Amino acid sequence: MTGMTLQRLDGKIRAARLALAFEALWAALLWPMVLASVALAALFSGLLPSLQAALRLAVLASLALAFLASLGPLLRLRLPSQIDAMRRIERYSGLPHRPVSGLSDRLADGDDDPQRMAIWLEHKRRQLAGLVGLRAGLPQSRWRDLDAAALRLPAILLLVASLVLGRGSPSESLAAAVAQAPPASETLALDAWLKPPAYTGKPPVMLTSPAMTEKLKDGEPLLIPQNAVLALRLTGAADAKIAFESLSPSGGGGAEVKDLKPSLRRDKNLFQAEVTLTRPVYIRVSDGSRELAHWPVALIPDAAPKIAFAAEPAGDSAGTLTAKWKASDDYGVTDISAELSLADNQDDGVGFAGNGIFLYQPPKFPISLRRAAAKEEAGATTADLAEHPWAGFMVEMQLKATDAAGQTGRSETRTFRMPERLFIKPLARALIEQRKHLILQPDRSGEVEQMLEALIAWPDGLTEGSGAVISIAAIASRLRAAAGQDDIDAAVAMLWQTAVGIEDGSMAEARANLEAIRKELERALAEGASPERIAELMDKMRQAMDRYMQSLMNQTDKRMRQGQQQDQRQLPGRMVTPEDLKKMLDTIQKLAESGANDAARQMLSQLDDILRNLKPGQQQGQMQSQQGQQLGKMLDQLSELLRRQQQLMDDTQRLPPDGAPGQNGGEQNNPGMQISPDALAGQQKGLEDRLAELLRRLGENGLNAPDSLGQAGRSMKEAEGSLRRSDREGALGRQGDAMVKLRQGAQGMARQLLQQGFGQQGNYGRNGEARGDDRDPLGRPTATRNEDTGPLRNMLPTEMAIRRAREILDILRSRANEADRPRLELDYIDRLLRGLY
Repeated sequence: MTGMTLQRLDGKIRAARLALAFEALWAALLWPMVLASVALAALFSGLLPSLQAALRLAVLASLALAFLASLGPLLRLRLPSQIDAMRRIERYSGLPHRPVSGLSDRLADGDDDPQRMAIWLEHKRRQLAGLVGLRAGLPQSRWRDLDAAALRLPAILLLVASLVLGRGSPSESLAAAVAQAPPASETLALDAWLKPPAYTGKPPVMLTSPAMTEKLKDGEPLLIPQNAVLALRLTGAADAKIAFESLSPSGGGGAEVKDLKPSLRRDKNLFQAEVTLTRPVYIRVSDGSRELAHWPVALIPDAAPKIAFAAEPAGDSAGTLTAKWKASDDYGVTDISAELSLADNQDDGVGFAGNGIFLYQPPKFPISLRRAAAKEEAGATTADLAEHPWAGFMVEMQLKATDAAGQTGRSETRTFRMPERLFIKPLARALIEQRKHLILQPDRSGEVEQMLEALIAWPDGLTEGSGAVISIAAIASRLRAAAGQDDIDAAVAMLWQTAVGIEDGSMAEARANLEAIRKELERALAEGASPERIAELMDKMRQAMDRYMQSLMNQTDKRMRQGQQQDQRQLPGRMVTPEDLKKMLDTIQKLAESGANDAARQMLSQLDDILRNLKPGQQQGQMQSQQGQQLGKMLDQLSELLRRQQQLMDDTQRLPPDGAPGQNGGEQNNPGMQISPDALAGQQKGLEDRLAELLRRLGENGLNAPDSLGQAGRSMKEAEGSLRRSDREGALGRQGDAMVKLRQGAQGMARQLLQQGFGQQGNYGRNGEARGDDRDPLGRPTATRNEDTGPLRNMLPTEMAIRRAREILDILRSRANEADRPRLELDYIDRLLRGLY
């Protein structure tokens, strides 16, 4: 092994000096690092931010002073000398007698003797050459000697634990530790609530109320409807935050939820957040690293609506389509629509004779809900589709229901023939046939034009006036000059109008005008138009109805002059007079003015059904019907007379045997009411007079009064005399006889009315039952359940109910504008008003 050179020795000395410097620096950093670890552990663990401000600052100051004191050894550090480095090399290399450091020795008496100097240099050369395997040694830590108690180990463990388990970032923890904010308990105010969607009808839930805090102690999550809105308001927080975590099965928090993006607003010390909850979530609210509140929230799912056909769609000979349906939703159906499309299979196989029918849009089949947001709804919707080009072809229909959340549900698809109107007159039928040919094959419009020319060339026996001939000629001229599909569509529309005009005469225009105004009024009611607009449309509706009724009468007179006989094989039905229709219009307007638009729309639909079923000639026999109605009213009066006689008999029964006034059971049942025999006798005389008036009116209407009614009058007179004599038992006997005779008389009157035929003219319900009320001629309730009798009778509100509803609505509006009322009450009023509109 070769000896050591000076260059290599210098490298070893430099390495030794660096090792000595690092050892000194490492020893000086021991206590500063221990103190820094303790301070950071207290900071990141949340211990310091949780202390009161004064104590927190005192701890920070103490740690800072101790840290500065521990920096003393570090400030006194000096670089190791060359001699120290040589001694380290000798120590680590195990060299005795200082062979390395001795290289820096000098002659004691100088170097002026060349011979001695040469000997000295040779000695140093030989000494340097003998240095083999020199080692500077790696740096060694002296912490074990300086920290015999090993305090450094718990300090480091605390720091690592706080970094791994502590909440918040280090910068946030440091800012919270040095913050000079006042205690949170003095200025912090947190309000949070969950607002379910308005369509659920559920009240808001205050998350920060004492009752809710107590309820959440059991760890069970809150059940809230889906799409509820979380609203939060926090004041006095220095660094407010809201976080969302997935809800674990145990009700705790899990991983962070990133698909919920709240709308945040910060203004000085005010923090507001709002977010729609679309999934179960664990909500945390904190101020910096300090948690203020947490809430586990589970959602009640909002199911999609369901809808189905209640029966097969059906049509009639007028081209009216009726679809019966039923729909349901957990919170209420808001809209129902129908989608119609052409079916592939037609009468002559798959496909159509021409492609022109595909140029027309599907017909609209509007469906109106009778109640807003009904959870279960069933109804029958009718629409006149006779004019649409698809009439008479096979179509497919599917219903779609929508709820307030925008979810939709669809029914099964039904295939049926779209109804078309049946035309009787030959010319009208011919025009409709050419119209269908034009719809299917618009490119062959020339053939239709030639057929129309042929019809007007020999109009004798086909047309009743020149108006039809002029219309047909105009259609043929338009087809001759047709330049595109728009002209074809116009010709199709003109063919329909001409055919209807030929079939119905002037009544068609009046009916079309009435239908247009009705649709406009229905749309205005659905959209909540202003009262002024509703009143304007109601005036137009009345005028259009007057014109339509006049046209019906004119058509009836025309048919009678032409010798056409009315079909007498009609089923018995309720006679509708113009006065009835006007009353319905007045009721519709009152309902709309009171805000009951749904009821107004329902009644408008009933009015449309009545008008659609009116036929020319139904006014014939109206006088007879009015007479039948008058006689029906007499039966009603007789039923009322029976009821009052029964009530008078009950009052007589309460009289004491001796007839003394004031001492009877009636006073106990009716406090303040004095019953005396003379008063009851006066009431009996009034009933006797009413029976006499009824007998007189029966004679005026050509009916023989049953003998039993006369006998009832005599029994009433005898009962009156017994009452004036305070003979209770005698009065009760005569009153019982009068009741029996009145019932017999009512049965006799009913038989006479039926035998004379009045029962078939206006005194029948829609299903043929005699009378239109819910009691028979003897005053007993009937078991029939339909639109005219039973519990389905008088479903629309009375005028008194409408007036009361308007008063309640005004009170709600007034209270909603009073800002000093409690928030809960204002929210409740707001939900009520939204339910009404």
